[in-house]
Parts: sequence; C-alpha cells; structure tokens
Amino acid sequence: MVALALHKRPFDLLVVVFLLVHIPVTLFVDSQAVLPREWYPEPAVNLLDGYVKSLNDPLMKYTPPWFKSLAWLETVFQLPFFVAGSYAYALGRPWIKTPAIIYGISTATTVVPCLAEVAAAALPLNNRLTLMAIYTPYLLIPALMAARMLISEEAFPQRQRQFPKKRN
Repeated sequence: MVALALHKRPFDLLVVVFLLVHIPVTLFVDSQAVLPREWYPEPAVNLLDGYVKSLNDPLMKYTPPWFKSLAWLETVFQLPFFVAGSYAYALGRPWIKTPAIIYGISTATTVVPCLAEVAAAALPLNNRLTLMAIYTPYLLIPALMAARMLISEEAFPQRQRQFPKKRN
C-alpha cells in the first residue's frame, strides 16, 4: 500500500508545516535560551530581543532553570525529530509512529507548565493571551499527533492500488 498524497491528508500537511517551521524557530530563537548569544546572527538576536520587548515573555526573558532544561531537550532531541518527522509525514512513512507518540506526549506535557507560567505572570491580560496563543499550538498539535498515532491501526491513510480487471 502507498500513502495518500500529502495534499489529501490535511492533518499530515499541518504536521509537516508545523515541524518545518519549528526547525528555524529552534535553531535561531528557542536555542538562544541555552547557547551563547554570540553564536547567533544579529537578525536572530534582534528577533528574540524584539519579541521579548514587545510581549515580555517571562520564559524567554528570565529563562528559569526548568525552562532551560526544556530548551536543551528541544535543541538536542526534538530538532532531529523535526527533520525526520517532516520527511516521514510528508511521504507517509509508518516508521515515524512510535517517535511521533514519544514526541507528542513529551512535548504536550512540557508545554503545560509553560502555559501555567505565562497565565500566572504579572503581565497585562493582552500580553498573557497573546503568549498563550503562541504557546498553545505547541501543546495541541503534538498532543493530536500522539493521539492519532495511538488510535489509528495504520500510521497513515492508504491509497488502494488499482489493478486491471481479469478477463474471463
């Protein structure tokens, strides 16, 4: 069996876009929480500085130790998954099922304290709501990825092969 084309699998398309977008976000923004800022090009540093200045994100502004541990996990373990996962979801490779479950459950779990920290922050309501809107997809999409892989018999919908009819 061959997986349906990606454009006929809207959730898989969403996952591919999500994972591909997450690659530069991890490389140029999130990893600044744990790696020396001198390693980053000036536009990446300016992007993070502008983000923190405009929304006052307490996680990226103060980088508490527990958040740094999550940034390390993202940089070291999740980044390779973003590459492999985008490839596997795009082409409908079933070997991604177990890694997607692991990624989805662990990521959704780690985003919960981030959302709690933002919700409890001493920020204007508008900033908190904006930050929660930024962080929420990183809870929902991985959780849905894991749920789908746990529930489905096959990792990806299959296209039926077309065989010519037999002549009698």
